[in-house]
Amino acid sequence: MKKLFALFIALSLISCSDGDFDTPEFEFSNNIMSCDEYVLYVTNSNTTETLVMTLVAGELGTTVGEKSLAISTTRKTVYRLFDNGISTNYFCQVIPPTTPKVLTELNAESGNILIITSEVYKNQVLTGYSYKISFSDLLFIDGNERIYYETFPFGTFQINL
Repeated sequence: MKKLFALFIALSLISCSDGDFDTPEFEFSNNIMSCDEYVLYVTNSNTTETLVMTLVAGELGTTVGEKSLAISTTRKTVYRLFDNGISTNYFCQVIPPTTPKVLTELNAESGNILIITSEVYKNQVLTGYSYKISFSDLLFIDGNERIYYETFPFGTFQINL
């Protein structure tokens, strides 16, 4: 019995995870950058981590209020970790550059994009729209590891007329 117990302990230690999973920091600036109004992204301070959201044309819209959009195959959210900082037009290029190298890419498996739309006025004239964007129930899966945020602020984006 002692030998079985010792064998069980030895196998348990060997089969344990070594803890090498690197959880992304997910600490981004609140400044949303864009390529048109369909590709929105935020970066960390040294631009090596990004969170990119791709919307369907016209989804930001001009209707004041709150709406929720489910992440899907046409409405994507992707986390990327690069070996070096990216340029401000990295996501706006038709053919993505080969550098910097993408070290990690995680596609959101599920979640909702929450958008609160408001009008922007200057001197009592409508000059644009502001979009406060966040996520709810955002889930990424990296192998056997799950990265889940019940709520996650994305930032504020503005379109001028």
